[in-house]
Amino acid sequence: MNTNINIAVCDDEAEQTEYIKAIVSKWADQSRIQIQTEMFDSAENFKSSWSENKKYDILLLDIQMSGQSGVELAKEIRKSDTKLVIIFITGFGDFISDGYDVSALHYLMKPVKEDKLFEVLDKAVKNLTQINKSVVLNVDGETIRIPLSEIRYIEAQDHYVVIRTVSHEYKSKMNLSEIQKSLDNSFFQCQRSFIVNLSFVYKITRIFIVLDNMTEIPLSRNLYEAANQAVIKFYPNE
Repeated sequence: MNTNINIAVCDDEAEQTEYIKAIVSKWADQSRIQIQTEMFDSAENFKSSWSENKKYDILLLDIQMSGQSGVELAKEIRKSDTKLVIIFITGFGDFISDGYDVSALHYLMKPVKEDKLFEVLDKAVKNLTQINKSVVLNVDGETIRIPLSEIRYIEAQDHYVVIRTVSHEYKSKMNLSEIQKSLDNSFFQCQRSFIVNLSFVYKITRIFIVLDNMTEIPLSRNLYEAANQAVIKFYPNE
């Protein structure tokens, strides 16, 4: 991947920030990915830079900081930026539900393990490659372009499809086979009326695919093994 990736690390502990930056640099060298890394010691400082230039692709964000918290910052970011990949870093597990509201890619528990951060960064790069891929729909007489990376799942309803994204719902007069032509291999048809984005899968049961916001999507029983294989293939390093 030749594209330069802009990564921000936001943590009010200088030692932690330097530690994360060192792992990120090692990952970039091994992955042969060009990166630019900037460090911020508060949510306010990052917000000031991001407000002037939304150049950042990945944000490694500590949840608990003096001043504005990481979750509060993420909620502000999501009001105008749905593309920035947010990875939370925390010493506590009781903040995970907050991440669903801001579509956080992952939570990393302190102390951060190098191999786990490598895996999450690999996943982030996959998400970034999806950003420019879109589906174009006619919604209420208007042409709407929806990035594939924002689509959680698609549902067929009568002669329409309902596309549910991280923040909106769209309804267009077409069928699943038509919209499938615009999708890539990050999508899996798990039932006759449902297609899910593998990027948002949290777990798979015998009867449901559970997404990261705990939405349960029906899974045909005869597709249980295929769904598991699709996830394994999509996340080969996890």
